[in-house]
Amino acid sequence: MAKYFCINRTGKYHDLASKYDVVNYILNPQKTAPGYFGGYHVDPYSPADSMIDTSEQYGKSSGVQLRHYVFSFDFGELSNPNTALQIAKDFASYVGQEFQTVFAVHLNKPNLHFHLVFNSCSYVDGHRFRGTRKEFYTMQNGFRSILRRYGIHRLEYQTKR
Repeated sequence: MAKYFCINRTGKYHDLASKYDVVNYILNPQKTAPGYFGGYHVDPYSPADSMIDTSEQYGKSSGVQLRHYVFSFDFGELSNPNTALQIAKDFASYVGQEFQTVFAVHLNKPNLHFHLVFNSCSYVDGHRFRGTRKEFYTMQNGFRSILRRYGIHRLEYQTKR
């Protein structure tokens, strides 16, 4: 069963520097291979700067700056890193309709997983993704819909990592 969790904890990711920290973490070449990462509506050479520029443009330089999700697949459920990459691209495209996203498939663990990070400030109109119950379920339903296209019919949200 596919699992996901959100790494945003209370007091985390409240400064603009967190965008650099998280983007650098997920794009770490020791965890992901060339070509197994990407983004939407960000400069591919400086995605964190793109996110910071958007937040500053809309006056959203304080508060939670980004959302960080990890999606993990059980052994046998998904073993092809190219499929994981395509799923990550689809998720990023879905979120990228409103928010700048960066994603990376990590190949450093026995089971495939990918990280999806997005700016909490929308590049469309500056509204903030707050992580409300409604936003959570809308996002989760979108993720489930994407996974069904790949024959994965169960997605479990884990509250703790």
